[in-house]
Amino acid sequence: TENKMIIGTSNPGKIHRSDGGVGRNVAEVLGRLGSKPLFYTAIGNDDGGRGLMARLGDECGVVTITQSVHIAEGSNTAQYLALLDHRSDLVGGVADMEVLTKIPVPSVEELEVHGVEFLVLDSNAPVDAVTEAAQNGVEAGSLVCFEPTSVPKARLLSSSSEFVECLSYVFPNEDELFAMSELDDDGVVPNEGETSLDEYKPLRDAASKLLSRMKPGNSHVVITLGSRGVLLACKKDLSSSPEFTHFPADIVVRVRSSNGAGDTLCGAFVHALLQGANPEESVKFGMKAAISSLECAEHAISPDISSLII
Repeated sequence: TENKMIIGTSNPGKIHRSDGGVGRNVAEVLGRLGSKPLFYTAIGNDDGGRGLMARLGDECGVVTITQSVHIAEGSNTAQYLALLDHRSDLVGGVADMEVLTKIPVPSVEELEVHGVEFLVLDSNAPVDAVTEAAQNGVEAGSLVCFEPTSVPKARLLSSSSEFVECLSYVFPNEDELFAMSELDDDGVVPNEGETSLDEYKPLRDAASKLLSRMKPGNSHVVITLGSRGVLLACKKDLSSSPEFTHFPADIVVRVRSSNGAGDTLCGAFVHALLQGANPEESVKFGMKAAISSLECAEHAISPDISSLII
């Protein structure tokens, strides 16, 4: 609103509309970088859903097929309406997400036919659907990646051992990591620019516990730390101890929006892996791509990432 919001009446202001959602954002990143992702979702039989799919395909290079997009009669395409006051503080919001309960689960056969190397999941679908998708991914030989989306959803899904043991890559922020590991944050926060791994002991303990529950073998947790960069935790086999690498954040000229930064890092990381990069190189590429989104106010995902080369 232009002025302090008055409840119970109309307020003059500006309305901004943009595409979003974790899974959609990651698909856009992969598409803009040239990886041609196959996107599974559910939409309503409405102009919003048709426009969303058209933009993903025409502008972003995202692939959809009949089996991957369920058009749900009687449901609206998922939307979130946020009301911000004159200080840009959230006053209230409405989430219409019922259609996400109808997202189709990719079958083992579909994953094999399309040669899916990485299956990226968010936590917006029901727990049983996300778990089934992860299990199908493992059976099809795909590496399963998980973007937790939020703390409550991260905690809910991580309570399922059947789900967690399918995961090869997880992309939590600090709060989501502690929720997934069921460990408490002891409040130790390193200073910005701090590079000593000893200062990250609570995060290392939480990541180690999560890694011990993930798919045996080569598993990774990519922890986003905001202005302090990224902490990469890797466990290469059952007998090895986790290895940790801290990547300090590059200087961002001007942070205009943080909405899609984590999703950008996730998508760019997976794209780099597909191009043959190792996890360390993939983190660096993901961080470079995330800067583009941090500096973009108009979209969750910056169109400028299309020019990045791994």
